[in-house]
Amino acid sequence: MADDAELIIAGGGLNGMLLAVACAGAGLSTIVIDRQDPAAMTADRFDGRTSAIAYGSRLVFDGIGLWQAIEREAEPIREIRVADDDSPLFLHYDHRELGGSAPLGYIVENRVLRRALFDRAAILPSLKLLAPRAVTAMTADEGGAVVRLADGAQLRTRLVAAADGQNSPLRRAAGIGTVEWRYRQTGIVTTVQHERPHAGIAVEHFLPAGPFAILPMTDDPSEDATHTHRARSSIVWTEDADLAPHLLALSGAEFAAELRTRFGDFLGHVEPVGPRSAS
Repeated sequence: MADDAELIIAGGGLNGMLLAVACAGAGLSTIVIDRQDPAAMTADRFDGRTSAIAYGSRLVFDGIGLWQAIEREAEPIREIRVADDDSPLFLHYDHRELGGSAPLGYIVENRVLRRALFDRAAILPSLKLLAPRAVTAMTADEGGAVVRLADGAQLRTRLVAAADGQNSPLRRAAGIGTVEWRYRQTGIVTTVQHERPHAGIAVEHFLPAGPFAILPMTDDPSEDATHTHRARSSIVWTEDADLAPHLLALSGAEFAAELRTRFGDFLGHVEPVGPRSAS
């Protein structure tokens, strides 16, 4: 029985699509299967989520033809400052210490990454996207594997990659175990606009409940009343798991007040914008 593809990837999120673009770009026949409609996954709505891209990963993106599509919307991280809530001192990492002009990394909106990945996938002849479709089972033998879909279709392949989330059904079906524990913490993610420019500096405060990270983003593309673009940062706010639902349920003004007590005033007035999410 001939293979339908050399590689089948279950899951068309950032990780699954990145693997697909890299492998298909290298000539491997690849199929990606995902439950969601591609139109929903690539919708140009801001969901407040960003990704940190290390400089080494940027080189990988260059190699697979992806970086050019996101470069203008990737904010360089030029410095990182790590502070403890009980100490006036902080650790300082500067990209110039590496002996070149390259930044330490970049912050990119997830919607920008998704759009670039799907645009790149659309022009790769050896990459096929099956969505919205669902994988229900997989069986493996010496020659490869057969993937079964909810609509009854069966696809044969030499290799299956499970990129279907942290609770991956395919991982469990393959008998791959994990070691898990709970920290009793929740990560709240949102975006803020601030009065002063961030100068490409990422800040991480270690607070009693957990880290509070301030990550530099590109300016808001819309203009304010003075026809200037507003500076933005992405916030990853680690909080006690019992308190996080209360914070997420606060009004806009109440949430902003809680955030400012942790943020500080080094960037001037700070205002949360966009949605809040938690994991």
